[in-house]
Amino acid sequence: MFKATLCALGLLAASGAMAHELMIMPSKSIITKAPATVAVDISASHGVFRFDKPVGVDNINVYGADGKPIRNIGTVVKSASRTSFDLPMQTDGTYKIVYGSTEPMYMTSYTIGKRDTHKRLRGTRAEVQDQIPADAKNIETVKMNRYGMSFVTAKMPTNAVLEPSNEGFEIIPVTHPADYINGEEIEFQAMLDGKAVEGVDITIKAEAGLYNGELEPITLKTDAKGMASVEFENAGRYAATFGYQSDEAGDNADKAFYTVFYTFEVVYE
Repeated sequence: MFKATLCALGLLAASGAMAHELMIMPSKSIITKAPATVAVDISASHGVFRFDKPVGVDNINVYGADGKPIRNIGTVVKSASRTSFDLPMQTDGTYKIVYGSTEPMYMTSYTIGKRDTHKRLRGTRAEVQDQIPADAKNIETVKMNRYGMSFVTAKMPTNAVLEPSNEGFEIIPVTHPADYINGEEIEFQAMLDGKAVEGVDITIKAEAGLYNGELEPITLKTDAKGMASVEFENAGRYAATFGYQSDEAGDNADKAFYTVFYTFEVVYE
């Protein structure tokens, strides 16, 4: 069920954006109280906590302490290597910053000719059927959905933005992001359409690894309840990638690939 075909992997590699990690980098994860502003940088990066490419402005979404979208996040600046804005925090509580589309992207691939030349088209098989030659082989459609997220808390942690929507692939911080402390267990849960997902691959990289040479990531998998836990010896900023592949992709695709990028801070105590 979780084995990716070479054809599907080729689809992922073909997209430049897919080769980058989505890094949402608030300047602070905890502030003493609201009202306040927190600078936020978002970049599609080859390395953790490094600026590489800016992201589109339209797919930035911020949710306030009440769980509702903040319609006006002020001026958003798109530079050569990042997209930036000042997050307005008008009330105390936990805010969620998300980058990415809620709509999946579909890619259809096939091989053709004596050399089995690999071709790919954007869209479901039904949408691109007229563009696929009659003698095409190994036709496969992949559904891909990915987004990045991060949290900022003003004074008192709240839970509204942590509640699952029960739609699509979600990573739920079971341990509140404002309570990530070195030496203590931190728990996450993976869900797909409201159901726990077993076998999600998790890779966690520390920003400190850029300086101390400890670049080996932490790797985990979710259990039958969709749960995974980790304990960090050192405080600092971390970037987690949650990846899941499934043959259960609905009527429009043969396979599904889901990815969530989660940046967070562990405080020292």
